[in-house]
Formats: sequence, structure tokens, C-alpha cells
Amino acid sequence: MATTPATAVRDTELREHPRRDPSEGTEPADDFGGRLVPVTVTANELIAPNLRRLTLSSPEFRELELTGPDEFFGLLMPQQGHDFEPFDTAGRNIRAAVAEIDEAVRPGLRWYTVRHLRQDEGEIDVDVVMHDDHPGPGASWVSQVRPGATAGVWLCNAIWIRHAERPLFVADPSAVPALLTVLEFTDDHHTDDLSRYHVVVVAHSPDDLESGLAEDWSDRVASLQIIYTTPGMESEAVATHLREAAENGHPSAAVEYVWASGEVGMTKTVRGIAVDEWNVDTAFVDWVAYWIEGRPRP
Repeated sequence: MATTPATAVRDTELREHPRRDPSEGTEPADDFGGRLVPVTVTANELIAPNLRRLTLSSPEFRELELTGPDEFFGLLMPQQGHDFEPFDTAGRNIRAAVAEIDEAVRPGLRWYTVRHLRQDEGEIDVDVVMHDDHPGPGASWVSQVRPGATAGVWLCNAIWIRHAERPLFVADPSAVPALLTVLEFTDDHHTDDLSRYHVVVVAHSPDDLESGLAEDWSDRVASLQIIYTTPGMESEAVATHLREAAENGHPSAAVEYVWASGEVGMTKTVRGIAVDEWNVDTAFVDWVAYWIEGRPRP
């Protein structure tokens, strides 16, 4: 599938947690890697009823190396009527650096993952889930931004490691773009690994997801389950599914590595079951909170 070419990832083996080298940028004070890249919006496309794909361009992306396929980044979104203005990040936590900017012109900061990287074109794609009933600051900005607008990207690092023999992936729609990049990367570079992958996706409806998830992957991974549930019930739905899998002796409950990404309550529930009930080593449970139910995640 070559959505993330091998030349774009430093280490295609990914047997250890990847980290972006701070010496590339400004040696920030936090753990998020760190390099601020001004970008231009070149496309904004609705790819599913509740999913938009934003394309961001920068000459720096022609030589960008990702630390892994599920690399996340901070998207700095200028206020309406303003262009993005680069600012000093040297030696500082990116959130603190943003907070020091005058409120009248302070950009918003939200976190996403790289869906595609096209080095030859100097572009990345980012997929953003849209919900009209409770749009967050990121979705609100993405819903109205047009080609030609400017923004900033704070480069970070990837999460996933591939050395485990029996991995389980759990994602809600906000994390499905990252999940898909991992599946596609594996297909490109370690195809035989796919037969050991167990995948669980929890969503409100098919409208939240890029088309082809089940059709493209069900026959290629060890198991794939898409659970549809009502808003606010994601944690309960996932917990019920995982515990039933364990009771029934399903191999998805006999894993040695867990990657769980999405709403914080859901990811904490998955971690708790993996560690407390399945005895998975905490060093082999990666859980990432993309958003928080009922309030914005800065």
C-alpha cells in the first residue's frame, strides 16, 4: 500500500518505543520530541459523513523522517482572520509556549496523527472526526478552513512497537487513522505479522470511519471486530467485549502487547483489563488519550 514509504520511517523494525531526537529541533523541555513547522492547507475533503481529511504542505516534509507509522503531532490553528505566526519554542514545553502568546492571537493546539506522508510532494494528510452536536476546537477549525490557510505542526513521535508476537489493537474513530497506518505499514514491510493482529474498533456509526476497514482487513488479520454503541458507552462496550472474549477463550484475550488509543476513559478501561485481569506487563501496554469525554484535551 506504501502509504508511508520506507524512506520516511527511520527504523522499520520498531522493536523499541521510538523517540524523536530533540537535537533536530530546539531541545524542548517536554517529552514530545519537538520541531515547529509552518504549513499551508492545500486540501480539505469530506471522506466520510463524519470524517474530514486535511492536507498540509511544507517544503520540510520532503525530507521528513517519521519515528513510526502512528506518529502524532500538535496542530497549531490560528484564530479566524489571522495567519499562523511562528513563535519561539526553544527549551520550552509546547503547551507553555502557546500559553504565553497573547490571548487575542493565541493559536489553538490539538493533537492528531499523520495519516499519509508524501515526501515527493511535501504533504501530510490528517483525518479529523466531525460531530455537529459537540464539535471541539479542532473539528470546528477543520470544518471551515480552506486551501491557502496557514497553520503550524509541532512534530512529535510514534507510539507503537511491533516486536510482540500477539498484539491487540483497540481504537475509537479518533484513533482509527493511526490504526490504519500501522496496518498499512505492516502490510508494506512485515506482511506475515498481520496474521497475529487482533483488532477492535468501537464507534457510533459507520459514518465515523474511513470506508473499507472491514472489507480490506478482516481476512488479513487474526481477528477484527467493529462495535457500534451509543455516545458515552464506549468504555462499557469495549469492556464487555474483551471480558466475553476472555470467557470464551478467544485468542484476542491471550495477548502480550496492547495498543489502545482514543477517548481517555476507554483507553484506561482497556489498560485496566489488560494489566489487572490478563496480567499483561505494563511495559507492553501503550494507551494514548486522544480526547476526553465532556471537556477539551489541551
